[in-house]
Amino acid sequence: MDKDRQVTPASFDTILWCLRATTALQCFGIAGRYLFSKFESESQIYGLLYFDFGFPEYAAQLIDDIGGYGCLLSAVGVLAAGFVSAISKHGLSETIIYRLRCIETSALSFIIFWSLGMAISETVRGDLFARLTLMEEAVRIATPATLLLFLMDRERSNHGMFSKCGSLIILVATSLTFASHGYQAIELYGPFVDLILLSNPCGITLATDQQTAETLLLIIGWIDIALAILIIALRWQVIAIYMATWGLLTAYSRVTAGGMDAWPEMFIRAANAGAPLTLFFLFRLKYLLGNPMNKTPTNQHALN
Repeated sequence: MDKDRQVTPASFDTILWCLRATTALQCFGIAGRYLFSKFESESQIYGLLYFDFGFPEYAAQLIDDIGGYGCLLSAVGVLAAGFVSAISKHGLSETIIYRLRCIETSALSFIIFWSLGMAISETVRGDLFARLTLMEEAVRIATPATLLLFLMDRERSNHGMFSKCGSLIILVATSLTFASHGYQAIELYGPFVDLILLSNPCGITLATDQQTAETLLLIIGWIDIALAILIIALRWQVIAIYMATWGLLTAYSRVTAGGMDAWPEMFIRAANAGAPLTLFFLFRLKYLLGNPMNKTPTNQHALN
């Protein structure tokens, strides 16, 4: 029984680290795309401030750069705070614990704010499919938000209100992201067609002509929409792990299509895989909590 009781806390730590790693990779992708990559450019926030709101160019550029560097520093802060907490779990003073919480809260709040700002800016200034941006990028906002909510509950022996909210947020966000991608695929969104035509993973050509690529895209689109519905309705581990695998493959397709210089495009989509992977661990943990020997008060209430 003692051995079984150790499963739940360890599983919850795995969930936290999955969210940390996903959030950090996403931030590295943002910094890479807008600061360091070969194809470095300004974000839509710059465009919104400069073209729509009339900010001076230097001010719009400065704010855009602050966002990129802020995401990079926030990612480092989230990872560093996690490592310090893990290494010295039982040997930290109250002062250090408080400072770590402040670092994590500030870093995650900034990431949420900037990710939401980019999504809104894309919605305002984007192309025909821009109205779907908040759905498409829902997991990028939900991942740091869920991590923040889970951390807020971790040290409390209450009924896990924040963790319940976090679990629901990442579930709905994953469904919305897959549904929006599915809709774009069914509508034969041009960049998706190009990805199929240009990708050559492990030397395998996916499609050699436009018609084949569009047929594949239609199939993929309907599968994505089915998954978006099923993950909400059934909440099965196998659906979550399939979605995580597919999210990883679609993120990696940016590299197989555009070369290694497109690494920021892959990293910035880390939540496409990390969010459903988190759901897999959450569903797994809930299954473990279904065994009376595995129940602990804090996490049982948080994830029911």
